Amino acid sequence: MKNKTIKVGVLVFGLTLLTTVQGFSQSEKREQKQQPPAFSELLKKLDANEDGKLSEREVDGPLKEHFAEVDANKDGFISEDEMKPKGKTETSERKGKGKGKGMPTYAELLEKMDENKDGKLAESEVKGPLKNDFAKVDTDKDGFISAAELENAPKPERQQRR
Repeated sequence: MKNKTIKVGVLVFGLTLLTTVQGFSQSEKREQKQQPPAFSELLKKLDANEDGKLSEREVDGPLKEHFAEVDANKDGFISEDEMKPKGKTETSERKGKGKGKGMPTYAELLEKMDENKDGKLAESEVKGPLKNDFAKVDTDKDGFISAAELENAPKPERQQRR
């Protein structure tokens, strides 16, 4: 009986030790996730013509695979602004919060609404609540909504359900 108790104790200790070691190694792997390189580093490595932006010909790897998504203004180049991390309104961070999707990013609105692909949102191009609040959002009254104006825009008022 005493021998059996010792064997069970050693087995439990071994399993606990194995689980602990495995947990530590997994957390170390998570901490070692590579951050994407800074735009300046990418320019040094990839900007062959040294124009301060990256064309699809100059990039490779994941950046080449997602070039169209990163090139928010669809000018055929990736600039430093397009490589900057987006704020908390990023789509992937918004998913699962509440029932709605939340406010779309400027790049998402451009992709959906910028009919003439000029990189600007004119009143004739926007739809939905943004069209109703266009005058409030277009604070400089130039006839277009900029990324800064959208970011600083008041949240649309929701209608009460009855």
